[in-house]
Amino acid sequence: MYHHNSAHCHDHTLIKDSNRSDKVALLSSVLVLVGCFSLAELAVGLWSNSLALLADSGHMISDTLALCITLFASWISQFNSSKKNTLGYQRIEVISALINGIGLVVIALWIGWEAIARLQSPPDNILSLPMLITAGVGLGVNSINVLLLHDSSHHDINLRGAFLHIVADVISSVGVILAAIAVAVMHWQWADPVISLFGSGLIILSAIPLIIQSWKILHRSFQSNLVS
Repeated sequence: MYHHNSAHCHDHTLIKDSNRSDKVALLSSVLVLVGCFSLAELAVGLWSNSLALLADSGHMISDTLALCITLFASWISQFNSSKKNTLGYQRIEVISALINGIGLVVIALWIGWEAIARLQSPPDNILSLPMLITAGVGLGVNSINVLLLHDSSHHDINLRGAFLHIVADVISSVGVILAAIAVAVMHWQWADPVISLFGSGLIILSAIPLIIQSWKILHRSFQSNLVS
């Protein structure tokens, strides 16, 4: 009986370690895709004078930093030699999710501020074609990342934070595509900041539940420590 239980515990540990390794590999793949494209999008955004594209690239750069935090927390959580350490690593992951949520809100507020400024004085030199092509590629990259993270995001709050960042990127990419079409076909220069403003609102709506949930988990965790 002892050997059976010992083997069962050993198998359970291997499964947990395997899951954590898969999580690190998954986040690494997403990080490479997001990081590389965000720099390319930043360059095209500066060239095309598109706020929507610059905002999207800024959001993706923020995502890259957030994914680095998430990846670091996930990597550290593999070293769970004791129950005490496991709880500490889990707390690190929840804090990482909270930082991701707050980062989303900060980026969204910056996008909104810039969009309002441009609405008051819309630019007239936006290059719609590079804007459209880049946003289309971004939609493809972000869609791949959504598919990679979707299943795991249901069972891990840290991965859920990363998933919400990427979902916000997908929404932003769609918005940039619509703005590029409006600028090219109807010469609506104001469409660029309007789409940026709409996207910032959606980003905030996606971040608030994550912040609330992460805060509640941390609050319960600290209360449990005080009681014990």
